[in-house]
Amino acid sequence: MHPKGDFCGGNADCGQWRETSVGGDVFSLRECRSAQQKGQQIYDETNVLQDGTLIDLCGATLLWRSAEGLRHSPTKKDLEKLVDEINAGRPQCPVGLNTLVIPRKVSLGDHVNQPYVYLNCGHVQGQHGWGQDKNTNARRCPMCLEVGPVVTLCMGVEPAFYVDSGPPTYAFNPCGHMATEKTVKYWANVDIPHGTNGFQSVCPFCATPLVGSPGYIKLIFQDNLD
Repeated sequence: MHPKGDFCGGNADCGQWRETSVGGDVFSLRECRSAQQKGQQIYDETNVLQDGTLIDLCGATLLWRSAEGLRHSPTKKDLEKLVDEINAGRPQCPVGLNTLVIPRKVSLGDHVNQPYVYLNCGHVQGQHGWGQDKNTNARRCPMCLEVGPVVTLCMGVEPAFYVDSGPPTYAFNPCGHMATEKTVKYWANVDIPHGTNGFQSVCPFCATPLVGSPGYIKLIFQDNLD
């Protein structure tokens, strides 16, 4: 699948999946992946890889990035700097009033500084027991009283998946990986082949299937309530 437009720049849309033969011809998809009959041949599309092309290998989906595209993408150091800038602002939990520290990778166990996001409203808070339903995994947000699941928040630090540079203001639902608004919205609209005839949107950082529509949430920190 080729992106429509430049992958790096934040203005691309996902394209349509095609089948490429051993000889390089391009076809529309079969009715199902096990069907013997090929789809219709498409003459005005190319099989040449371009920046952001996705390649499905019967269960494994690869992202191809060009050297030119990666030169315009944020580096891992750039992404880590964004995390440091957020942490330098010392975001606080509105309940425990403790300072939250966004990690660069998910760690096991509960930590007093670990931020959590309420997936139905986007408010970011620390670990606390307020509003917790002991019979389910749902919690009531103390800021807006919205009831829903809570997940740990973590920065997505694989630069190749980013379509632009900017602050990480959105997170995928339900895994909690943070990224830029355009990056999150791009991947939430990409259908990855799944099973014999299905497609699903996934978080590019952990391959977790996205939940709900649109499959992401805007983050709201206590010191940024706009």
